[in-house]
Amino acid sequence: MIDPLAKVHPSVTVPESTAVWAFASVHAGVRLGEFVGVGEHTYIGVNTIIGDRTRISQGCHITDHMTIGERVFLGPHVVFANDMYPRANNPSYVLSCPIVEDDVSIGINATILPGVRLGHGCTVGAGAVVTRDVLPYTTVVGNPAKEVRRGQ
Repeated sequence: MIDPLAKVHPSVTVPESTAVWAFASVHAGVRLGEFVGVGEHTYIGVNTIIGDRTRISQGCHITDHMTIGERVFLGPHVVFANDMYPRANNPSYVLSCPIVEDDVSIGINATILPGVRLGHGCTVGAGAVVTRDVLPYTTVVGNPAKEVRRGQ
């Protein structure tokens, strides 16, 4: 289902089981899995892959060329970045996309910096700023994010 107020590039196939809500912007080359929910006012950049049964809450910014696994939860206003040294017209720009493995849960207003890998089953607390990889089944909170729990 695509809300008539959503903007979905013609190259994107939206499975019948997937919903893209109003004012979402889904760019060229994006691959959306089955049973995905894309919340209102969400941006999904070019050539991004979203796994099955992933929920993207309203206002998220998913940068270009990302991979997001299956059964991932993104709380409202989660932001991903892919430029380690952002400058206008930077000739030294190097793409460094975060990677989100399966079964990850990310709380409201979390920020995930370039090149970070969120391991299988990890949890990122609300408002966290994640500057380093997060191990599988680990919970991180704070700014910068610090480990508070490890294990299933």
